[in-house]
Amino acid sequence: MSGLTSRNKALMRRIYEEMWNRADPSIAAEIFAQPEGVELFVSEFLSSFPDLRHTIEEMIAEDDRVAVRFSAQGTHSGLWMDFAPTGKFIHYTGITLARIAGDKIVEHHTWWDKQGLVEQIEGSHARRHG
Repeated sequence: MSGLTSRNKALMRRIYEEMWNRADPSIAAEIFAQPEGVELFVSEFLSSFPDLRHTIEEMIAEDDRVAVRFSAQGTHSGLWMDFAPTGKFIHYTGITLARIAGDKIVEHHTWWDKQGLVEQIEGSHARRHG
């Protein structure tokens, strides 16, 4: 593995280990080229799920790009969207693709199972068709 690939993977690891698992949204300023939206999203999400823990399931890096498959679990303890706190344990999965330049994430896209999270909070056991 090249030095660049190792550094890029280490940077991505900080998202999950420091920003999410240590509940430190301000670390976004060190990780992202444009941290404002990230810091706000993480702060608001952690106010709804304060014990949220992310696990990196898989990470693939090539050149300036990194892909991370992750899972997360925690307790719905605060208002999220229009859902009052339920105290329910939640779990979801997702994937983030990022491009890194100059030791900062300059582009990132995350796809996660938001609908699955809504169903867990609502208590819905509806089958998903796909």
